[in-house]
Formats: sequence, structure tokens, C-alpha cells
Amino acid sequence: MIVSYMHLSTAVFSQTNHAYTYTCNGSIAECNQEYEMLMESEISRRFLEEKKYISYGALGRDKPACNGERGEAYSKNEGCLPPPSNPENRGCSKYYRCRSDS
Repeated sequence: MIVSYMHLSTAVFSQTNHAYTYTCNGSIAECNQEYEMLMESEISRRFLEEKKYISYGALGRDKPACNGERGEAYSKNEGCLPPPSNPENRGCSKYYRCRSDS
């Protein structure tokens, strides 16, 4: 892949070398943004193969997309809010040797 990239950038530079001198003070990605998407990469292939689902709840008009099915976030709760991530009283097991047995 690197060899093909070097070949591509050399070909582009040699084509434009006759008209003007090309200089770029940025990174390789910044200087060759227009050619970056022309090259095949493992990451772009994975993005294209990724399966994206939409639930029926998301298609309903003026309704929040919650309590859905198949991978829908927060589907096990009654509402659309996620469960609290850090409740005030989580209790304590004897394994952690807490001061109280709460």
C-alpha cells in the first residue's frame, strides 16, 4: 500500500511539475487529501461492510426511538433515559472490607 501511495504521489507530482512547483508544508494526509480516498484501505472496506440497522421506533413520527428491539439502546428500561451510571448508594460487599455492611 505504501509503495502504491508513493507511486501515485510521484505520478501526480511529475504531471504537475511542468506547470508549477508544488510545495506543501503540512503532513502527507493534509497535502494529498484529494487522493486519499482513491486508495483502497482495510479501514474503508470495513466501513462499507458494516451493517447498520434502524428500528421501527426510529421511523415513528414525533416519537422517541426507545424501547426498541435488536440492539436498541436502553431497550430494557421503561423510559428513554439510560440507567444511572453512579448511584449514590451502591452498597458494599465484604470483599472490599467496607466500614459498614451496607
